[in-house]
Amino acid sequence: MKNLVFLLLLLPIVSFSQDLNKHRWEDRLILIIADSYKNPKLVKQLKEFKNKSKNLQDRKLIVYQITPTSYQTGIDKNTSTKSSASYKKYNASNEDFKIILLGLDGGTKLKSNKVLSSVQIFDQIDQMPMRRQELRIKN
Repeated sequence: MKNLVFLLLLLPIVSFSQDLNKHRWEDRLILIIADSYKNPKLVKQLKEFKNKSKNLQDRKLIVYQITPTSYQTGIDKNTSTKSSASYKKYNASNEDFKIILLGLDGGTKLKSNKVLSSVQIFDQIDQMPMRRQELRIKN
């Protein structure tokens, strides 16, 4: 019985990990972590990506909005998936706002507690070896 309860407690962590693992070697991820979807910094960060869908797509960049109780994918209002695991995993220090860039390999490439311009993020990605290789192949 204890094992069953333990497995049920781990289920949200496993499911979110599977969500992120499906992106490995396919997509880069921006995790925008905030205490709520109405957090002014989260709203401002999302505005940085508005009208930049071509830039996001070109860089294989997927945005995750993460709050203490759920997460959403994309920059527009979407359906939330209930889960606290992602918030706990990436915001153990319980900060009210954090942005994390994960590379194609799933590794952390950038972290900030401040809103970053889309140019800063795109420049960071464009300096990555795998992105440079993508550009060479494309041209």
